[in-house]
Amino acid sequence: MIQRILLALSVLALSTQITQAQGAAGRLQSVLSGVPQLVFEGGEGPIIAGYGNGDAVRWIAVRGAQAGRNPNTPNRFAALRSAASLQRAVIEGTSDAEIRAAVGLTALDWVETWEVAQGAIRVGAMDIFPDSEMRLRGALFSNGMTEDQRGGAPVMWGGEADYAADPARVDPANPFGGDTGLPLRMAFLGDRAIWATGWAALDAVRAPSGANLASRPDAQTLLGGLRRVGNLGGVVSVRCWLRNGGALPISGAETTPVEALALADFANRETEGAALVLALAEGVDADAVAVRLRDAWPILSELPSPATPEITSGGGSITVTMQSDWGEDAAATNAAYDLFLNVLEGGRLGFLLNR
Repeated sequence: MIQRILLALSVLALSTQITQAQGAAGRLQSVLSGVPQLVFEGGEGPIIAGYGNGDAVRWIAVRGAQAGRNPNTPNRFAALRSAASLQRAVIEGTSDAEIRAAVGLTALDWVETWEVAQGAIRVGAMDIFPDSEMRLRGALFSNGMTEDQRGGAPVMWGGEADYAADPARVDPANPFGGDTGLPLRMAFLGDRAIWATGWAALDAVRAPSGANLASRPDAQTLLGGLRRVGNLGGVVSVRCWLRNGGALPISGAETTPVEALALADFANRETEGAALVLALAEGVDADAVAVRLRDAWPILSELPSPATPEITSGGGSITVTMQSDWGEDAAATNAAYDLFLNVLEGGRLGFLLNR
């Protein structure tokens, strides 16, 4: 009987890991599916989306601290690794005390979050708890925001004109667009806070209708590439960029055939993994580009590689995955993810893609 129970628990644990590992595509699809295309209708430039779950890495980072392999700041590690791209930049550049002073939140509050942005149009959501909601509301009141009822829910807001930056509102520690002085509208719905920099975006996400971002051809190709990712652990974050006539975060790749890009971060016990997906323009031979990428990979990064990547292609996309052990800092960062960032920023990948 004990053996049967242990076997059942093992199967359950394995199935949970597989669900988590395959969840990067599902998590991103859920985010994009919840945002109507009309939110960004007429907008120009890349659409940036991100999903994160700080709890996927928080307790792993605690174990790293207990082992003496990183500082005992697991909540900050979890926030940095899980926050959406634009929020991550704010968290990385400011202290926990400054963020709490700006919006009342601490690194512990970054649990399950998502954000989609195009220029000044930003919309997102995050888990909130009774104490974090109290701190958040208090900070917003202190910053002069007003509370009203809208659509049957309490909404706090500041800034008269939608999507219009105001230099007087700039606060580098405010991750909800405040770093550039954007207005804020935040609705409180039970254990979730939904926010946007304009009323139309807030209302559209609260009651989505019509074609959504996930139905875009570039998003579909990108999601197909993410579905090829194997079992790398629990999803810490997945971030994507849809070119949309603008530029992608690939140095020197302004004219390349890459139409969309995704990065995913995974953690599992004492291993970490990452995935990089390139969605190519229609008609481009993904298999041929993948061959060139495999040949050139050893020289694309200036960082030492923690493992050998697996590179696959199909359906108009290329998927690069990598898995390794914790590394020296034990979950404070993800060496494979950082390597992918270095590849994107180094310029050699852009040169390769331009050939």
